Amino acid sequence: MTPPRLPVAASAAGAGIGSAAGASSEAPEQLHPCVRCGRPVAIHLALCEQCNPLELAQPSATQVHGIAALGIIIFVAILFVLGRFALAGTGPFSGTVDGVAPAEGGLAVTLLVSNAGTKAGATTCRVLADGRPVGGPGELVQTPVIPAHADLRFSAVVTKFGTVPTGLAVDCQSP
Repeated sequence: MTPPRLPVAASAAGAGIGSAAGASSEAPEQLHPCVRCGRPVAIHLALCEQCNPLELAQPSATQVHGIAALGIIIFVAILFVLGRFALAGTGPFSGTVDGVAPAEGGLAVTLLVSNAGTKAGATTCRVLADGRPVGGPGELVQTPVIPAHADLRFSAVVTKFGTVPTGLAVDCQSP
């Protein structure tokens, strides 16, 4: 798509090719489209006469960018408040490994996860090799929704520890 061509102001009305008026050294006025309707306006204006009939002051770039930055800050603050209300009352969660058994492609781990919060919620638990709770291989397991002040026992298959049962530990995150 090609950009629209804007007319350039005529140098002198009725000036012919061989006339003295046609040899003027004055450069044509530069134009750009009106930000609202697209009509040609002078380069130092943002709005045309039809869109700004009272010739009010044009907005500066600092004002426009300030308004955009303020809008972004307000939006982030609103998201923070909504997120806080959505997560309030869930957790803290704690978990223990209740059993480990061989399964096809890995180990079937039975976890017992407790929700001590006032709202039902799900969390992510990291299953780790027992004895190396920090670092080393681990696998994340998403829990089902756990009711408030309740325990939930469920099984998941993990593949990072081979197929021979071994000691495992679990760390469940809280929001």
